Amino acid sequence: MAAEGVIRVSSKAQHGAYVTAAKTQLQSRTEVQLHGLGEAITNTIRAADMLISLGYTTLRKFETQTLTEPDEAGETRERAKVVITLAKAATFDTALEEFEKSRSQAKP
Repeated sequence: MAAEGVIRVSSKAQHGAYVTAAKTQLQSRTEVQLHGLGEAITNTIRAADMLISLGYTTLRKFETQTLTEPDEAGETRERAKVVITLAKAATFDTALEEFEKSRSQAKP
């Protein structure tokens, strides 16, 4: 089970899915962490960038890690990981309200 406030980003879903997940968590939290491993790093950075640029969050911390783990053959290999900690922005409620308003106006 993932820790509260931690969103594990995959390379299989679009980064927008993680933006939505973070916005949902931030309605009841003051901080979220996006974790991306290997090929998911690009999605993680894109989601964080979108959350920041749209006024939902501010960047609290950006860290990179190198994880060592065994592969299927039992050989150890290194994988890159990124952890991006985002704080709820003072403009979060306004940005969310504007998004919801534009979404409701776009529906037929």
